[in-house]
Amino acid sequence: MISKNYQRKHLRAPFKETVLYADGDYVLKARALNISEGGLLIDEMPSFPEVDDVAVMLSLPQLPSLKNFSVLKMQTFSKELFQHKVIRVKAKMVRREQLSQNLDNIFRSRFGLQFIRITDQDQKHIEDYVLNFASNLIYLQTLIDSYNTDEETKILARTLAGVLGYNETEKISLLRAAVTHDYKSLQWS
Repeated sequence: MISKNYQRKHLRAPFKETVLYADGDYVLKARALNISEGGLLIDEMPSFPEVDDVAVMLSLPQLPSLKNFSVLKMQTFSKELFQHKVIRVKAKMVRREQLSQNLDNIFRSRFGLQFIRITDQDQKHIEDYVLNFASNLIYLQTLIDSYNTDEETKILARTLAGVLGYNETEKISLLRAAVTHDYKSLQWS
């Protein structure tokens, strides 16, 4: 078995949001899984338009660096407070991953999209999102690693996990596994 262990061209970060895409005269929605300066991984769609390029629109939150937030500020902060930037790109499909053939996934595939037309400003917004997510993820890993030191660390870890889109009530071992997986996925396959 050949191991795929290569570094990505661009850092990527989890981005579990709805995106819109055009298929002829129709606008449809899909769910994104992650994003990078170079593209997007989307899910929850049975097929992809059979054209060379597809118009895609997404609302990208502008993540702040959360490592200097106090416990109180972190607890009163939520994803709804993020400013968003609407990004419109043209993309092409570069990869299709068929999900398992069980009945729940029979009509589902994941599609890797490469941006083929994107403004420099929109690419910068994506870069900022990915870098800030990575910084916040590293901070979350640090909090999880020192989880049992004091109550404030526990509260910060759980609250930051929720802000970043993780289940903040998850067992700490499962939360650690999810965060570690996403951290490894930033650069490596």
